[in-house]
Amino acid sequence: MIHPATTIRPVSPEIGNGVFATAFIPRGTIIVVKDCCDLVMTRAAFFDLPEVLRQSVETFMYHDKQGQLVLGWDHAKYMNHSCRSNTMMTDYGLEIVVRDIAAGEEVTTEYGLLNVQEPYALYCNCVGCRGALRLDDIDGHAGAWDEQILASLQSVEDCAQPLWELVSPNVRQELLALKLEPQGYRSVRGLKWRVA
Repeated sequence: MIHPATTIRPVSPEIGNGVFATAFIPRGTIIVVKDCCDLVMTRAAFFDLPEVLRQSVETFMYHDKQGQLVLGWDHAKYMNHSCRSNTMMTDYGLEIVVRDIAAGEEVTTEYGLLNVQEPYALYCNCVGCRGALRLDDIDGHAGAWDEQILASLQSVEDCAQPLWELVSPNVRQELLALKLEPQGYRSVRGLKWRVA
């Protein structure tokens, strides 16, 4: 589920829709939680779908670390990529805001954390754009991404968290412990699907 202070609206004819903040959302806010309404399917089940359905939903799916395909049920699936994203996926089943998001600003994510299976060009046009997603993005960028994520997770208890009750009790304890015990942090390297 995505944070309630977000909405979907058009970005441009080339990009299509995106997700935008309807209020200020500070760093350390949980922006998306993987929940029981998200559709999770094996690759075999996905390839058993009729082709017209596969083509329609594939753009909105990502591979989790077990190689299953995940389709979010709400408008989180419309979050666009930025190489300087203001949110990032974590190995805790949630996405965290890594820099303050102003009201009206587009909420963006890092597609390099989604286990893409084929390199493809990026059109975010941000400063320092990588130009393309690659299969080894997690391996190459995990250190820098982990720094941003850990610092943001350590601010979790300083922010209003409308999605907190969707986070499992065990994960809540892990997140709260990170402020005093950062060595317990789970790197985004754990999100990598190591294809057999």
